[in-house]
Amino acid sequence: MRVLSRSAFRIRAVASRVLRQIWNDKRVLVVMFVIPVLAMILFGFSFSGEIHGIRLAVIDDDHTDLTGSIISNLQGDSTFQVTTLNPSSRDPDALILRRHYQAVIRFPKKFTSLYYAHFAMGVATSAQGRIDLTLDESDPQIVAAVRKGLADALMNIGEGGPVKVETRYLYGVKVRFIDSFAPAIMGLVVMLVSTLLTLLSIVQEKVDGTFSRVWVSPVRRGEFILGYIVAFGLIAFVQSILVLAIGKIVFGIVINGSLFWAFACVIAFAVGSVGMGTLLSSVAQTESQAVLFYPLIVVPSILLSGMIWPLQAIPKLLRPLSYLVPLTYSNRLLRAVMVKGLAPWQEPVGFAGVLTFVLLTVVVSSLVLHQGTND
Repeated sequence: MRVLSRSAFRIRAVASRVLRQIWNDKRVLVVMFVIPVLAMILFGFSFSGEIHGIRLAVIDDDHTDLTGSIISNLQGDSTFQVTTLNPSSRDPDALILRRHYQAVIRFPKKFTSLYYAHFAMGVATSAQGRIDLTLDESDPQIVAAVRKGLADALMNIGEGGPVKVETRYLYGVKVRFIDSFAPAIMGLVVMLVSTLLTLLSIVQEKVDGTFSRVWVSPVRRGEFILGYIVAFGLIAFVQSILVLAIGKIVFGIVINGSLFWAFACVIAFAVGSVGMGTLLSSVAQTESQAVLFYPLIVVPSILLSGMIWPLQAIPKLLRPLSYLVPLTYSNRLLRAVMVKGLAPWQEPVGFAGVLTFVLLTVVVSSLVLHQGTND
């Protein structure tokens, strides 16, 4: 018991020293607590908004109740700013190029009769109703929104044929992009801050000469790393609260799962990030060298982790690299816990990935850490 008590005292001493150094450096405090808030706000407003006000021109050559219902549905969709034009406006290209519409929909004559004849015959024919859609494809997101809006308008007229699609959301609500994006922001912020501040702190101690003095003290390598883990675990907890508070208050994000497990997963990921920062510190000998690791961590984490777009959208040539990025597994785990309401072990890939990341970085960093005494 006395040995454990002494070890705990040394771990607490290391953690207190790290927290005291951070508290005395106001620039680091800004990085730790202002950056997460700004990141959540900027990313949230950038990615949570839906597309509104697409300039859509509609030309109705058929003038039936069916086409009128479709047009009414389009007008009731806030995605579009609908303008109905008379049939003499027959050049969709000119409407897009000269009058700056982003899409033109034209219902040709006999559209309604051919539409109903198609269902009466029960088979697809060349005579089925056709809608002419002309798009400005310079913005793929606008194109996708127009196609989706038109498809929704057609489904809502109640003329979709013998099959009716009823949608049931598995997790109780319709999950928005921001709901699945908030867990990714938590993981990204915790990883960047924990990794980079650990890296810079140890490198600064090397430069100042205090790093070598640690090893002539009773502090062991494991206790040194555990001290950093305790310090940055507390920081990660506070950062997670900030991100979740901003997400809930400002964006109304949906949290279906346990906050206890969410914080536990974040702190576990912070432990692995501290281990990675410690491991990288064995390579960097100066602060300028340490800063060079920043883009090597940030760029793959944002582009290859499935944070913004799904892994299936990443080219097959680069997709194997995604499974080497720790944030990939953090995203899966936190989304499973916060959005789906699962326990961590119910997402085996994310759980195993984060656990492997923690064990690998902490064990390897503890083995190579003592190299600093030779510098």
